[in-house]
Amino acid sequence: MIRIIIIEDEAAAAERLEKMLMTMPFDIKIIKILDSVSDSVAFLSTEDNFDLLLMDIHLSDGNSFDIFKFLTIRKPIIFTTAYDEYALDAFKLYAVDYLLKPIKKDLLEMSIKKYQQIFNPKLPDYSKLTNATHPQKRWMIKIGHQIRIVDYHDVSYYFTKEKITYLITFEGKKYPLDVPLKQIELHIKDNNYFRINRQYIIHFQSIGHMSTHTKSRVRIMLKPTDEEVVVSTERSPIFKKWLIK
Repeated sequence: MIRIIIIEDEAAAAERLEKMLMTMPFDIKIIKILDSVSDSVAFLSTEDNFDLLLMDIHLSDGNSFDIFKFLTIRKPIIFTTAYDEYALDAFKLYAVDYLLKPIKKDLLEMSIKKYQQIFNPKLPDYSKLTNATHPQKRWMIKIGHQIRIVDYHDVSYYFTKEKITYLITFEGKKYPLDVPLKQIELHIKDNNYFRINRQYIIHFQSIGHMSTHTKSRVRIMLKPTDEEVVVSTERSPIFKKWLIK
């Protein structure tokens, strides 16, 4: 069973979400519908018996991100909003997806399937019943006042340096990404990517040259930057199997 809390200040929108959820091929229980920051803080401060949040951003008494100023919530969230400018902030949290209103049932259903695959893989994989694909395939990157869109498949590798995450495209362009590597692993369901150590996630096609290193590790020269990296000791055996899959 998926126990869901809906945070939505528009009664009609909340009712529509509830009706859509209850007609989907999942075992769903709506625990509570909340319509404000204050009510959400009061309820969630004492209630932890739920699995998933459906959260609007603009509420009757403020912004739903204000909830996280009072509480630490480590539950997955599907954001449902009419505004796209909060996407970067949303994915700093435990965001499964970011859906723009009016919410379409098929996209919401895909988001629930995505939640199952990431957070509860033991549940039946309903994605096999349809040709549904992963709804998010691009990164939205804010640079000053500009916004750049980068497709997942254009990324050669990701890395973190001094607590900042970056991506390098196959064209050699470097962009800061306001998402930790762990979150990137959750969002990219592509077997062509592999996390070689704590600092790097690389694409198979980014491997330019490989050589042996100490303790059975592997040294890699990455394309297109010619940067040298080393696969960690604990990841090396899995990495070698990944290479020949």
